[in-house]
Amino acid sequence: MGQPAAKQGDSIVNAADIHIVLVPSPGGPVPTPQPFPFNGRITMNTSLNVRINGRPAATVGSMGQNVPPHIPTTGTFQIPPTNLGRVVFGSLTVRINGRGAARMNDICETCHDIPPGGPQAPPPTVQVIGLANVTIG
Repeated sequence: MGQPAAKQGDSIVNAADIHIVLVPSPGGPVPTPQPFPFNGRITMNTSLNVRINGRPAATVGSMGQNVPPHIPTTGTFQIPPTNLGRVVFGSLTVRINGRGAARMNDICETCHDIPPGGPQAPPPTVQVIGLANVTIG
């Protein structure tokens, strides 16, 4: 059975988007991995001619911008985050404009400093979240 289709306005969510923050200390800034919540609505790279519930369909490569942007509580970011998330896995059997159709709970990536699965990174839990009454296999 299929999964609900993703569309413009659905969210890319990651509870622990890891970034390196340079935390001040008497011996100088200490690079420290810190988690930041990511919640970005899909608004970019959606289909121009396929609609799901009246909104442009999301596909592999569709993107969302994190709002509000990441802000460190202490120190500064080692690398300023892009605050962008992207759908990286979609349907293997349904294509929209030549790309896999995105569905709820499909895997996304966000602006991690450390690649998921890296030595200090938690396992990725980034997904598309939303509601739809259209299902895609």
